Amino acid sequence: MKKEILEIFENKYSDKKYLNELLKYVNEYFELVDKQYEYTKTQLETLLKKYNFNTIPIFSEYPEYPAVILFKGVDSWTLSPAIDYEGGISDTDNEIGIIFNDPEFYPDLENEELNELRWSINTKIILVWLSNIWFEIEGSNFGIVLKTLENNSVSQFVFNDLAWDDLSNFSNHNDKVNPIESFFKSKPSIIDIFQRVSLETYPVYPYYNRWRYFKKENIIKEFVCYGNETGLKNSTDNIENLKIVEHKTLLDTLKFELEQTNNLVNDGFVEYLSDTNDNTPIYTGAIETKFHSGQHWYYNEQANRIEILKIINLEKEYNIKLPFHFKHYLRLFNGRKYNNINLNFNIGNGEFLKVKEFFNFEELKEILSQKTKKVFLNSIFRKQKKKLNGYLLVKLKLKSF
Repeated sequence: MKKEILEIFENKYSDKKYLNELLKYVNEYFELVDKQYEYTKTQLETLLKKYNFNTIPIFSEYPEYPAVILFKGVDSWTLSPAIDYEGGISDTDNEIGIIFNDPEFYPDLENEELNELRWSINTKIILVWLSNIWFEIEGSNFGIVLKTLENNSVSQFVFNDLAWDDLSNFSNHNDKVNPIESFFKSKPSIIDIFQRVSLETYPVYPYYNRWRYFKKENIIKEFVCYGNETGLKNSTDNIENLKIVEHKTLLDTLKFELEQTNNLVNDGFVEYLSDTNDNTPIYTGAIETKFHSGQHWYYNEQANRIEILKIINLEKEYNIKLPFHFKHYLRLFNGRKYNNINLNFNIGNGEFLKVKEFFNFEELKEILSQKTKKVFLNSIFRKQKKKLNGYLLVKLKLKSF
């Protein structure tokens, strides 16, 4: 499994300067995790033999459905067994003891961005590894929900269908009459497991063109997700022919991705990794940014987006040409009224700049209507054909880079 994990991370971060350092870290961390394989496998089997659908009457006196949980702290992946009675958590079962010990591996990493990714990397490795053990012990045969649960948080990962929080079909399961059957027709591949583990409900990074590839004999299906929009096409189809589906919320989008890709696997398609990091825009203006959004933030952004035609008419009215990325940041965020956390503005050549807020549409129009400022703005915008990636509209002033 380590080879497959390394291949996934190599593919995912192939365009990063710190790739070699990342792969070294992944390799070392996985080996520390995998040393506990036999121990954790035995502990999980012991746990589920004690707490399963058939033994519910013995350990559950409450009417609500009990779920078996692997309880963890906020900053640790050490997992202890307990029972979740619809929000009421039992004491940890000290007779069984710890299921998995966090390796607590903290090497000095040279790259700052890689340091920030460390927790996400650890989470993916551990959950893919644990999910693989779940299938090895045929966890679905025990007929009960098994999930992780974080202290002081509602964040949970459900092993029965490999899904986070409300994406899971079993997040609110309350059937004490029928045992849970296997959700999957066959054991998912490591790539399948990794992709499902990666679909976290918060924080969501919506502004990436995420492509996934599925092959069945000579047929290749390409699935793409961007914000609350998804598309599916054959590899032989042009991007212009992509049929885009718009979903009401980010959660609906993630649910659709899980269902759509799971259906492809059930239909005999096998997911594979592309040779390159394909970030072809789902449509012109589907700009990418390192930006995270919650469900509420995104809903407000989505409801208050500016029609691109309105921005084009502004350009015509004042005889200017807005930079491509600024035009579409304006279209999507309109000055960042609803969320000003961690937006990295693309300034060209793969470089990003953190910007808390920038001129919204009304402010921009007001400034353009003032003669002195209009002359200055026009002089900058008309440099677009030469070099304009070096300019960024930020609130209160124009800044040059």
